[in-house]
Amino acid sequence: MKKVLGVLLVFCLLAAMLLLLPACVVEPEGQLPTCEVGDEWVWSYAMEETTYTLTEEVTGEETVEGRDCYVIDMLLDGSSMKYWMDKATCIYGVKMEMTGTSNGTVYTWTETYSYNPWAPLFPLEVGKEVETEMTSIVYIDGSQQGDPVVTTEKYRVDSKEDVTVAAGTFSCWKLIMYDGAGSVTGTMWWSDEAKTMVKSTDADGNTMMELLSYSVS
Repeated sequence: MKKVLGVLLVFCLLAAMLLLLPACVVEPEGQLPTCEVGDEWVWSYAMEETTYTLTEEVTGEETVEGRDCYVIDMLLDGSSMKYWMDKATCIYGVKMEMTGTSNGTVYTWTETYSYNPWAPLFPLEVGKEVETEMTSIVYIDGSQQGDPVVTTEKYRVDSKEDVTVAAGTFSCWKLIMYDGAGSVTGTMWWSDEAKTMVKSTDADGNTMMELLSYSVS
């Protein structure tokens, strides 16, 4: 009888452990994030000695230029924009669009982006580097403005470190960005928890963006 009770006790303990297991599973770090409609981030954004509030919210999914994208509504101190972020990379954007008024006439400004190659930075690993050429084209009401602009973008995963911003303290991947000449153009700290960067600085180390709050599923 005691042996039977002992076996039952072992099974009960195993069952309890299995019930607790999902809550104890640690998700792999540095993986490509999956966004959901309703995910939202709020940053402080410094530009030309003025600090603005930038809000981004995932509002849907669409295919643009053959790329599956998250649709993100952006609000910068009253000015609204829409941004299409490539789902396969979550670093590169495919298109940005804004509606404005000039001399009483409403216009739509659009900028498209393409990359050669569409180099995936994820999964993130210290020491990993990717390099790509970005081609951007500006349109106003559907008419192309000027020639396409081609620039080289390079990302390097430099290290992992904890970063404290207004939204809290995060374990982050430090990503350094370079231009085609190998000069540093900026640095950003990416958080798996927040599914985005929580801080970015310019080439001189001045803070450009800092996460104020976020809500992700």
